[in-house]
Amino acid sequence: MSRDPARAATQFFGGRVCLDFANTLDWRTSDDPQELIPDYAALLSWSERRGTLPLAATRKLKGRSASSEAAAAMQQAYDLRRDIWTISDALRGGRGADLRLVNQLLSAAPRQPELVRQDRAYRHAFAGTDVREPLWPVLWSLTALLASDDARRIGCCEADGCGWFFVDESPNQTRRWCSSEVCGNRERARRAYAKRKNSR
Repeated sequence: MSRDPARAATQFFGGRVCLDFANTLDWRTSDDPQELIPDYAALLSWSERRGTLPLAATRKLKGRSASSEAAAAMQQAYDLRRDIWTISDALRGGRGADLRLVNQLLSAAPRQPELVRQDRAYRHAFAGTDVREPLWPVLWSLTALLASDDARRIGCCEADGCGWFFVDESPNQTRRWCSSEVCGNRERARRAYAKRKNSR
């Protein structure tokens, strides 16, 4: 992740939609976390960049960004994000996950719509009529992750203060950073500086 919120909001290192959504609180484990989706309009922008909603749906939903329904959807989004953190930490620690919120959201979710082609990718064909639409792809991604062997591969960046999650798909499950080029380089430089300072 980056100290620049605009840049961080375009970085997707999680490997799964649900983990990228979990990473929308930058510097999550630091004393100064940065919110990357402060409102519903930002949530729609994130969904557009991550490719979870078709453009036609995001355009329609933008007109409802200031509604009370959108504010309620944001609270659900934050609750779901917090639940992804809790579940991910539990799985990393070899513990069982509390799935009450996930199952509650699943019971209210619609069936997955058909897919439509957009540019060179595919999106769920949401109609842009329900302000909760940005949450459904995140929820479906989470359930797919939990129901797969990849649930045992969830990792968390070891850089001080980062807290971003990812699926560790390295051969020996030795991935340490959300991004070797971002946090990895920063942390290696920090540790090298500390080592030189202590050797003086």
